[in-house]
Amino acid sequence: MFTIGALSMVWAATAALAVYGVVMVLKLKDELKFTQKMIDDVYSTINHISKEQSHEIEKTYNDAERGFSELQSYVDRRFDKLIDTYLAVKETKKESKQIING
Repeated sequence: MFTIGALSMVWAATAALAVYGVVMVLKLKDELKFTQKMIDDVYSTINHISKEQSHEIEKTYNDAERGFSELQSYVDRRFDKLIDTYLAVKETKKESKQIING
């Protein structure tokens, strides 16, 4: 009887440890799923922020490029006007000399 009692106690202890182990594995599995979800959320947020920053950088670059193009156009117009004014003054001086010599 003692042997049967001792074996039943060992069996009960082994069963209790097995149940405890299964419960711990299930808890660990749930924690792992939660951690994976958190990691996925972080990656999703990083990708979203990265796309926003990429869009902002592209917008800033396009604005700078447009501004540079407008500046270049303005400088060209002013330079053309300066040349036209110079040629007009030069032509006026030439006509004045012809009238005086005339």
